[in-house]
Amino acid sequence: MRTALRTALTVVALVGTTTASVVTATAAGAATAAASSTSSACLATKTIPSVFGGWKVKLVNSADSGASAKLLDEKGHVVSTVDQSRTVDSARGLRITGVLSAKPVFGQRSQGGSTPWKSTAFPVLSADCTQSGKLVRTLRLDSRTTAQIFKVSAGHYQARVFQSGKLVRFIDAHGRSGAALFGSRTLVLNPDGTTVTWTGAKTAANPRLGRYKLANGAMVKLVKRAGVYGAQLTTSHGTFSVEYAKGRPSVQQDDVTLVVLGADGTLSGYVYGKAQKPPVYLGA
Repeated sequence: MRTALRTALTVVALVGTTTASVVTATAAGAATAAASSTSSACLATKTIPSVFGGWKVKLVNSADSGASAKLLDEKGHVVSTVDQSRTVDSARGLRITGVLSAKPVFGQRSQGGSTPWKSTAFPVLSADCTQSGKLVRTLRLDSRTTAQIFKVSAGHYQARVFQSGKLVRFIDAHGRSGAALFGSRTLVLNPDGTTVTWTGAKTAANPRLGRYKLANGAMVKLVKRAGVYGAQLTTSHGTFSVEYAKGRPSVQQDDVTLVVLGADGTLSGYVYGKAQKPPVYLGA
């Protein structure tokens, strides 16, 4: 039997499709239980009246992409949007202060010049959805993608993923692993700050429910309950509990097998020491 999860592993972290670097990682979780991340969706919204009579503003606070505000006319059509790409629309009197901060603030006004801004705080995200701690390193995943790793405390790390300078994903690993899927890439962050990342080897979104086989013969059963996808990993160590991806990806792993389930049902698998292949559907 292979060494259990709580022993040290040599992790191959794939950067791009062919280039690999090797790091030593301590696996997070006991041999009898799969590590997972099932935190909230890290998204909060609210709608407020616009300073333009009859119009509204939809405020969205997202750990994955920062704060954004949409100005909606009386028919619900989007007139203007401010977000991390454009924090100020002077012509329509919209702005966001602290767009990627823990407490962003929306401002609006109907006139320019010295007219004061009317400020509204964005809805607050929970503590595990807000970047905190000290930046300890930055990973370059490809020519336009980087991940900033933050240490909050022992056993608690967070990461922010940026593509072309824009925040695209947020990961919280507190006592259990967290993950992000974006484009063809998967990134797993462990509670000790180590990471594993790879490209490809995943299904399309909203795949068929049923059984899937990984590159090493391990099995994953994809289920759905109350609209939420769940995955159950079976390896030579036995069958693990179902882990649901409620809003955020879930992670399951033993000593050689790692499976990430996205909230949209995407399954991404990585097997240490094997050529990586997408999970193969076997049937219900």
